[in-house]
Amino acid sequence: MFVAALLASAVAAPAPAAFGQACAALQGRAFGDLVVTGASEVVAGPAPAPVLMSPNGGAPAVRPPLPAHCLVTADIARRTGADGQPYAIKIELRVPADWNGRFLYQGGGGMNGVVMTALGEPTPSGSREPPALARGFAVVSTDSGHQAANPADSRFAKDQQAKLDYGYAAIGKVTAGSKLLIGELTGRAPAKSYFMGCSNGGREALIAAQRYPTEFDGVIAANPAFELSRAAILSTYSANIFAAAAAHRQTDASRLLTPADGALLQKAILAQCDDLDGAKDGMIFGACRFDIRKITCKGKESEGCLAPDKAEAVEKAFRGPRDRDGKAVVGSWPYDASQFSQGWRIWQTGMPTPNGGAFTLLRDLVTNSLSDYFAFPTLKRPVATDDVAPLLKAVAATAAYTDADATDFRTFEARGGKLILVTGGSDPIFSAPQLEAWYGKMSSDMQGATGRPAADFARLFVVPGMEHCGGGAGLDDFDPLSSLVAWTDGKPAPDLFVAKGQAFPGVTRPICAWPAAARYDGKGPVQDAGSFQCKAPKAE
Repeated sequence: MFVAALLASAVAAPAPAAFGQACAALQGRAFGDLVVTGASEVVAGPAPAPVLMSPNGGAPAVRPPLPAHCLVTADIARRTGADGQPYAIKIELRVPADWNGRFLYQGGGGMNGVVMTALGEPTPSGSREPPALARGFAVVSTDSGHQAANPADSRFAKDQQAKLDYGYAAIGKVTAGSKLLIGELTGRAPAKSYFMGCSNGGREALIAAQRYPTEFDGVIAANPAFELSRAAILSTYSANIFAAAAAHRQTDASRLLTPADGALLQKAILAQCDDLDGAKDGMIFGACRFDIRKITCKGKESEGCLAPDKAEAVEKAFRGPRDRDGKAVVGSWPYDASQFSQGWRIWQTGMPTPNGGAFTLLRDLVTNSLSDYFAFPTLKRPVATDDVAPLLKAVAATAAYTDADATDFRTFEARGGKLILVTGGSDPIFSAPQLEAWYGKMSSDMQGATGRPAADFARLFVVPGMEHCGGGAGLDDFDPLSSLVAWTDGKPAPDLFVAKGQAFPGVTRPICAWPAAARYDGKGPVQDAGSFQCKAPKAE
């Protein structure tokens, strides 16, 4: 196994040759079940175009030049699966010639299946900071053990080991293999190791801290799919509520809420909740208690109000499925400034296409993963119902090793590990209140277990208006990675990020460590972060 080879390398690392020669010398080498398939020096120059999209949710804001580095590709654990298909955990590792001694594992996205360009692009996607590779980090990316036609392709779930690798196991194998290759190339092990990812990559980041606590010094989990099974059930439920309401109108969900409906809802949400922070600025800093009845038509559908059947569908979908006592079963959706925007509708209701069809991410990605990946035996696509107990039972076995909802971080914390969680208040696929609830439980559990505040090692930041991994009517340009590095180097924990973004030119705001939120001091310029303080949430 290549773990043994890594230990041997650490004990007796060869004297480093010229960087290019050392890089090329890796070509074709095998370390146990790790086989190097490519190794070449890349001269300093422009960053390559990303594969499909950034792993953090979209095209990166900037693409600065990259330093000279060694590009290594490798296969780990080649085999033939139970479905007769070839499998291997494929990786791409880039190590700068002027390496800073830090290693970063770049999380994936969706159902993975693609080796993204290993640049360590920043999260959120609106950040204008350089990628980790340009900062001197060694960076690895992986397909997590299977190849896919697109991020929604879940055919690999026919193979048990492929499911285990996607769920968690590939992380340990890729981490060990990457550190081995770095040691072979540079003659030294990483001084500090980090994991950064968004969406499924955020789930992987939490898995890294929960299941490999001795491997990582710092972790950034952005918009994490931490309760992936429950999130899939909640998303499928709300999508089906909208589909059922649309069917009564003899149309499809993508045409249920018109652009005018969306604008009406957004305006009403801001009217009721924009001033929670003391400033009417198009952003909602606090929990919005939105009353949809105030804009519901009293009688016949008319302009300026929302039809009763549409209002009922929105309220039911946002509330989520409930048990007999009226308690949420798998969570609920928050009301925030970017809900009902185009970015939100693509996920939740779908968007009409010019040919009369619809593009719906929930249908194509989430429902596939729920029925094909999570459920064993495979389920038919679930129908809209308040009773999600059968679904929870069907996905329980896979959820046990895929969901990143553990609260025990004692080893990670004791070793000095630091965790930064970032999510968008308007994320249309992973509910921010669910992450807040988990963080609260984890904090309570860790305080009880160690006697120390969880905030000493873990901080949560909820970005108002930000959608999935960036975008939306929010400020998504800030730099968690620099703060994490400073924190792991002994600097104070970050209490806030001063954020800006394209949605609000010239505006800055503090994004405060939860549960604190920005509050206007009533005196300074409203566009300036310095006029706001991080305070406990306003009583509502």
